[in-house]
Amino acid sequence: MLYRLHTNIFLVGLLSIGILAALVPARSGCVMTAGTVLAFITQVALLLYFCQQAGRQYSGRNLLGTVLAYGFLMAAVFMAISYYYEGDTFMFSKSDARLYYTNSMKSAELGFWDNAARLIRKHEFDDWGALLFDSLLMAIIPSKLFLNAVYIVSGAVSSVLLFRLGRRVMPDAFAFCSALAYGTSSFLIFFHCTFLKESIFVFLVICAMYFFYEAVGGGGPWAYIWTALFLGLIVFFRPAVSAMLVIAFLAHFAVSQRGTALSVFLYLIMGALLVFSLSTIQDMVDTYTGGDVDAMIEYGTVGGYSSSFSLFVSSFAAPFGPFPSLFPKVPGEPLTINFYGAGLTYKLFLTVPMWLGVFYAIKHRDAHMIPLITYILVGMVATAYVMASLELRKVMTHIPFTYTLAFYGLYRWDTAEKPLLREPIFHLFAVGVLALWNVIRG
Repeated sequence: MLYRLHTNIFLVGLLSIGILAALVPARSGCVMTAGTVLAFITQVALLLYFCQQAGRQYSGRNLLGTVLAYGFLMAAVFMAISYYYEGDTFMFSKSDARLYYTNSMKSAELGFWDNAARLIRKHEFDDWGALLFDSLLMAIIPSKLFLNAVYIVSGAVSSVLLFRLGRRVMPDAFAFCSALAYGTSSFLIFFHCTFLKESIFVFLVICAMYFFYEAVGGGGPWAYIWTALFLGLIVFFRPAVSAMLVIAFLAHFAVSQRGTALSVFLYLIMGALLVFSLSTIQDMVDTYTGGDVDAMIEYGTVGGYSSSFSLFVSSFAAPFGPFPSLFPKVPGEPLTINFYGAGLTYKLFLTVPMWLGVFYAIKHRDAHMIPLITYILVGMVATAYVMASLELRKVMTHIPFTYTLAFYGLYRWDTAEKPLLREPIFHLFAVGVLALWNVIRG
């Protein structure tokens, strides 16, 4: 089933990209467009290869090697494109990427405690983790490329952790392909190539989720200690995300204790943490927008769209997006969307399976899926609340688990006596949204 599905994704997706390339008046050069097409073809081709392999091929070692090799190769292509257009390899992320780079180079020259004092004095709380991590790496080898290499390795390790997590709820083939699909996504490799914090940040989130599953699966007290450690580290990247993870973890215990006073108490705590998360995210957005609604809409979407259009699409994108903008169309539109496009196009084909995963988890009362589903849903609510559903950086922390949930949905759908939907529905939805978004946006 996986091989047939990905064969159709390959053909339908490539045809759709080609037609849109001809119809949409793109403002990017042929080199950028070729990079988008190359990323889509190679990702789906890898998945096609592994979809028909024997069970022994579905190992963490094979996954690690494949994601590492693909990551380094595609990173080289992406950086070459960046250098061709911009004369550097910051991947069109000038403001934040250069901020992290400049401050990390300065911090690397200081001692640990002097650097920590400087971070506390000059930077926001949610930047401390990234700046400290980057400065420690710059103290070892003062090179952006070294940091990029570390990020690529962290992405490969993240894929292995997702594979191990997925094996708890579905067969190895589905778990392996879900982790491979995430690890080879063009948008993830894009972040590996920048000096932004998303790669290491998402790695910490995956580690926290993985060790929680280890803990409740009989991993002993050390698994809980590791979970708490990663939750603590995440606080220095974005405190609200730590709270959202705790909500997901508490949901597991609340459901397992349903009907008791403890369950009611846990739900109350979850509600309080959700309020804290939303208020914290709102405060962060207000810092950049001054609390102005129009500015908040502009902050959470791509420039050039009307406020009403942006507001509608941002709300709609929360459960289905972010949508792949394959080719820049509006003057001043960031060229980074080209690097997002291939991976988000493939992800769009997993949207219906992801919601099938929610349906089948509820139908089968699969308690293993509760933390994943809760965290994904809370993440969607939070980004929709601040109208940031279209900004990939804001949704990156729950995207990895949508792949696990989607392939879980495919597994349950494939083994169901009476499948809820037919496969063409997956493709029609993806192609419809892809065409609609790329034709009418702007």
